Amino acid sequence: MLRAVRRVVRDPDAARDALQDALVRIWQRRDVVRGHPNPEALVLRVCLHAAIDAARRGRRRRETSDDMLEVRGGRGQGPAAALEREERYEAVLEALARLPRRQAVAVVMRAVEDEPYAVIARALGCAEITARIHVMRARARLGRLLAHLAPETSGTGRTE
Repeated sequence: MLRAVRRVVRDPDAARDALQDALVRIWQRRDVVRGHPNPEALVLRVCLHAAIDAARRGRRRRETSDDMLEVRGGRGQGPAAALEREERYEAVLEALARLPRRQAVAVVMRAVEDEPYAVIARALGCAEITARIHVMRARARLGRLLAHLAPETSGTGRTE
C-alpha cells in the first residue's frame, strides 16, 4: 500500500501521512471492507484516493523557491531541468485532479501500479470492460490536458 501511495505522492513523509489517513478511513469502515467481495482491491482504492488527495494538498502548499530546487532538484542537472521536471509533475497532478475520481483511480492503478484490468474492476466495483473504458477515457483526457507538454511532432500526424 505504501509503495502505491509513494508512487503518486513522491514524498516519503507525505506518503506515510496519506497511508495513515487511508488506514483510518479503512478502520472506520471496517464492516464495509470486511463485507466487500474483494477487500484487498477496496483497500488499494482507498489508499489511491488518499494519495491523490495528498498530492493535491502538496501541490497547493509547494513553493517555487531556490530551496525547492535544491531539495527536489537535479540529479546532476541544473536548476532549469529540475524546474522543468517539477512543472511537468505539477501539470500531471493537475490533470489527474481534473479527471472524474473513478477514471483517476483506474488510470493510476493501470499506468503507475501496472495492475491488470480485473484488479482495477474489482477495486472500482465494476465490470472489467468498464474498468478498461475508465482507463481509456482517462488516458484520452490526460492526452488532451497534457498535449502542451508533448514534444512537437514533425509531420507524423500521430497524436498519442
